[in-house]
Amino acid sequence: MAPRPPTPAPLAEQITELLMNGGTLGAIYDYTEQDYEVLYALGHSLYAQGRYADAVKAFGFLVMHNHLEKRFVGAFASSLQMAGRHAEAVQYYTLASAMDMSDPAPTFHTAECLIALGRLDDAREALGFVVAQSGDAAHQPLRERAQALLALLDRQAQATS
Repeated sequence: MAPRPPTPAPLAEQITELLMNGGTLGAIYDYTEQDYEVLYALGHSLYAQGRYADAVKAFGFLVMHNHLEKRFVGAFASSLQMAGRHAEAVQYYTLASAMDMSDPAPTFHTAECLIALGRLDDAREALGFVVAQSGDAAHQPLRERAQALLALLDRQAQATS
């Protein structure tokens, strides 16, 4: 009796291997950059219309199929934030921050979400990072916003103590 050919790895193992080697789920479906851009434009339009729950779906699809694109992760986080899903938004803003440590904007928005969650000490820490990261002229407006928010949190803390 001839030996049987090896059976293919289960789907989960194949997907894990793909992701571990820098692939995306979108690659399985042969999505193109144009496909992604069409969905991104749809999500952006929904967001601009204030349809945040729908924007979450569009951007969530993009993140699921191309988790390596920081723009998609940031848009998903922003949609979650605007939909009031602050704890989830923190997770995705953190991912966006890790994807580009030179961009303080995701950390600033993390702080906004932490404030909404009542985690004021964590928000202060995040805002401190934003101020420290925002040394160049391009980030000066964000630095000023972070400093103003820190001052507001400090005044609020003094008023309640």
